[in-house]
Amino acid sequence: MGIYFFTAAISSWLIWLEERIDSKNKNLKRFIIFLAILVPSLVAGMRSNQMGTDVRTYVEPLQYFANSNDNFNSYINYNGTLYNGQLFSRFEKGYVTLIYLCSRLDKGLFLTFFISEFIIVSMTIFGLIKFNKKVHLSVCLGFFIFLAFFYNLSFNLVRQCMAMFILLYAFNFLIRKEWIKYLIAVVIAMLFHISAIFAGLLILLIYYFLYSSEGKTKLKIGDLTIQNEELKIFCIVLVGVIVLFLPSLIKSIFSSSIFSAYLNYIPDSINLSMLQITIKLPFLLIILLEWNNMKDNPLRYFYLSIAIIDILLSQFSGQSSSASASQYGARISWYTSVFYIYSIPSALMADKNKNKRILLTIFLVLFLIAYWYIFTVVLNYNETFPYIFARNLLN
Repeated sequence: MGIYFFTAAISSWLIWLEERIDSKNKNLKRFIIFLAILVPSLVAGMRSNQMGTDVRTYVEPLQYFANSNDNFNSYINYNGTLYNGQLFSRFEKGYVTLIYLCSRLDKGLFLTFFISEFIIVSMTIFGLIKFNKKVHLSVCLGFFIFLAFFYNLSFNLVRQCMAMFILLYAFNFLIRKEWIKYLIAVVIAMLFHISAIFAGLLILLIYYFLYSSEGKTKLKIGDLTIQNEELKIFCIVLVGVIVLFLPSLIKSIFSSSIFSAYLNYIPDSINLSMLQITIKLPFLLIILLEWNNMKDNPLRYFYLSIAIIDILLSQFSGQSSSASASQYGARISWYTSVFYIYSIPSALMADKNKNKRILLTIFLVLFLIAYWYIFTVVLNYNETFPYIFARNLLN
């Protein structure tokens, strides 16, 4: 457990330090950011192949297959199965290409683990820094949310996490109305996990629906005109609830598409998951408590919409005749959960009441530590505890 505390403490402190260095010292700031990215990436790279459920499912088999192939064309176009029976063709081209390139330098897993995490952490930190230029927030607090909520998850859901944090960074293009850049980022994310298209389009639709009228809240439905953001949020939530309680409709729509392989993530029926609600509720409460303080931040409507949709999507961990749906359904909501990295630090920094802001920050930090301890140490979700060093780092 000590190595995780060390990683979180050092990386968070480096980001805290970087935020307080004068902007004139650009090279020093860049060096500190590099160190903050390097530390968690090295820890991820040095781990054993026994850490992370999906490592044995696809990372290690893909690495083994890449090691034995010297011709990239035959590798990338392979139509057979890996040694564990997994179809090679089910894995996205971007991810298998990354593994192939890493295998040219390292036959072990260190470089694959390291580069994957380096991309994830870089997207998080640079996304926060870029977002901070548009909407004031604490980069350090946002990064701490990542470390507590997503760092261990990235040891397991490697492909999906790479896609998730590429999309998180891409949100900066969206708020700047750089539509083409955003869509290109969605395509890049899809190269690592095809399900990114769902999240990418969902985020785009919600954002466009809220802000397409240049700040004027106007929605026409026949002769009815809706003129405020709260009603738009109500419409978004209403659609979310309808979709949530009609999972069979989703399956029928996408059953013949390229996304059919991911329909097993959706349960046949939804059962209320109090566990998921308990996990996500503190974030929603902070947004609501800081609602009035964010009156000058138009993104508060997006924050609230995504937080509610996140709770709804987390209910996909309900019951199903398919074991994978019950086990993996909640994975869908991780795409919306990542936005807490932006929304919560932004909401807290908007509060001019210093005492209230400090109390809420302490509450958040304690909650995140408790969450990490319960799910990482006690329940050992993602199989990342205890930390085990790899026997041979480089082969």
